[in-house]
Amino acid sequence: MPTPSKEAQNPKPGIQGPESEWAARSGKPGSSVFGNYRPDTPPFAPPPIVSQPGLGRAGLDFGVPLQSSIDSALARSVIYRFLAQAYEDPTEAGWARLAGLDCPKMLEPAIRTLAATTPALMEATVALQSQLKPESFDVFLTAYLAAFGHAARGRCPLNEIEYGDIKADPLFQPHRLADLAAFYRAFGLDVATDANERHDHICIELEFMCVLAAKEAYALEHQLDPEELSICRDAQRRFLREHLARWTPAFARRLARMAGDTPLGALATLTRCFVEAECARYGIAPGSEDLLLRPVDEAAESMCNSCGITHLPPGALPPAPATL
Repeated sequence: MPTPSKEAQNPKPGIQGPESEWAARSGKPGSSVFGNYRPDTPPFAPPPIVSQPGLGRAGLDFGVPLQSSIDSALARSVIYRFLAQAYEDPTEAGWARLAGLDCPKMLEPAIRTLAATTPALMEATVALQSQLKPESFDVFLTAYLAAFGHAARGRCPLNEIEYGDIKADPLFQPHRLADLAAFYRAFGLDVATDANERHDHICIELEFMCVLAAKEAYALEHQLDPEELSICRDAQRRFLREHLARWTPAFARRLARMAGDTPLGALATLTRCFVEAECARYGIAPGSEDLLLRPVDEAAESMCNSCGITHLPPGALPPAPATL
């Protein structure tokens, strides 16, 4: 679990038995796409949060029990982390982790913490868990490759800037990538050099929200300065509105239609339900499910096609010219 929490290990209201331990960390936390973020260290450790223009007070949960607010933030962090790992390039080891006992034991209670206000979340979780079986890896892999392929521009891109207005400004893409980098830097996070993905990849955006939710839980539990808490919450609201929630409804709808009745299709449905619930939490409107893919730059495509690399297997080099 990314955020240490002593109180979070106590039984939760309405959750009995072993599930009450859902917030406890496993013995070996997973790695993060942010190279300088340690899931097993306090998320508010130096460097401190830096205030940005527009990041103000996000409204505290007056009248809500403190432990309930902590539980909610921890649950949201768990779900974001699970989704980020689920969209990584499939491997048998990764699938074994997702379909094993630890992930379901943490995911379902985390969803249940939030499902009182969003019943669709639990329905989507139950549907996904029915597909999370060790023997389903080949089905998931086949659906994953069919939807995403080996390039950023597959049938259902995993990158934010592939979705947008077909008449968007030419600087739309670099501006969005720069804004994402600014969000990450504002919280002292650097994308790992071996991440091999752009800053707008869904795994990185989900992981960033996981970190912010963990920071929120830590700030609440340790009763840090209210300004730090409000900055963290407002950053989540802004990041959802300007990035993650802008394009994931269209992404999830497109993916669910392509993947159908497979684990990947169920994952897409859970993603859409959770992002919509997050938007409702912050009082913002999710992006349109009909958001189109941006047009392909034909000039750039023709340049790439001329070298022949795009027609080779992933990672292969073009043949060396013949010598006399």
